[in-house]
Amino acid sequence: MRETLTQSKLQRIFFGEFYRDLKFSDFDLGISISVFFLSMLGIIMVASVTIPLTEGSLSMTFNHIFKLILSLIVGLFVFRFSLEIWKSVDIVLVLFSFLLLTLVFFPIIGFEANGASRWIRILGFSFQPSELMKFALIIYISSYCFRRMTEFKEQWLGFWKPVCVVVSAIALVLLEPDLGSSAVIFLISLSIMFIAGAPVKHMLIILIMGLSVFVSMIILVPWRMQRILSFVDPWSAYGEGGYQLSQALIAFSRGDLFGVGLGESLQKYHYLPDAQTDFIFAIIAEELGLIFCIFLIGVYGYLIFKSFALGRNSRLKENYFESFVSYGVGVCLAFHVFINVGVSSGMLPTKGITLPFISFGGTNLMLMFALVALLLRINLELKESSEINRKVMSG
Repeated sequence: MRETLTQSKLQRIFFGEFYRDLKFSDFDLGISISVFFLSMLGIIMVASVTIPLTEGSLSMTFNHIFKLILSLIVGLFVFRFSLEIWKSVDIVLVLFSFLLLTLVFFPIIGFEANGASRWIRILGFSFQPSELMKFALIIYISSYCFRRMTEFKEQWLGFWKPVCVVVSAIALVLLEPDLGSSAVIFLISLSIMFIAGAPVKHMLIILIMGLSVFVSMIILVPWRMQRILSFVDPWSAYGEGGYQLSQALIAFSRGDLFGVGLGESLQKYHYLPDAQTDFIFAIIAEELGLIFCIFLIGVYGYLIFKSFALGRNSRLKENYFESFVSYGVGVCLAFHVFINVGVSSGMLPTKGITLPFISFGGTNLMLMFALVALLLRINLELKESSEINRKVMSG
């Protein structure tokens, strides 16, 4: 039986019940330091990009800091509850996410920006429900694959039940429209199912269907097709769809190996649209250089590696739900970084996906802190389990 009497009441309130007081060393220092570094870099870069633009830009930096603090609170809330609790509320999370996704289409609650209805207003704050759906689906699919592992692997119906949930979520996100978030949701869900042991023939069918839908969404919508064409040769489409990518490539060329210096970017002066959000990596390349960008990608790679390592360790201990969640978090981080860096550097067509922990914006920041909180909780529960087993074995 696990003892909790030695733990202080304050720690129980903040961190949940453990058999002892937690120390700083109990948390994964590699993950914590990496997230701290990325968050501080985010504040610096948002300030660097926004402060010179207008008189009110200083408030945008403070707004980012406020959202960072709010995201930390969200992370502490997620960390507070055990993985058993998150596993038990998986369906509630998904249903709540569906409710919010439908609210974006209501005129009073949802609002439109740049031709898309992706946000709702809650108590004066804007919120993007598709980000919450990513979190909810990681929990739901991991829980489903754990609870019904045999049915999921061996029966068609067992496989298609979670697929129907994912398809419904993607359909709502596509109606906003938001092709980028839809693709990320699809890839995260598919990855967890693959790791959970879904039959290859089932995976191939859903993969072909998904790719067909996304290709159709590009071909049948003229402005999306224009993005693809401008991505192939942005300079020839400079005045149409290639302007943003062209300016991002100029930022990369100016930065060279070591950058022009922090705060010295020229592209942020209204040349590069969305410089504080979708294209902040291009400004980092311009101001801090290619060498720093490689280091930055290495930090993200370390976080992703730690996620997969936790997934593997949990699987070895037969904690399959924790394993699926860890892999899902790693895949989510990987696709966000890959798409943002790929778009900024001209390797992928332009798509609005933010750079984790760095880009200006609150909802994605909350999502990332919530995902990291899950990793830290999984790591701590693994340590606690090993410590309890050691105490039992020693007498």
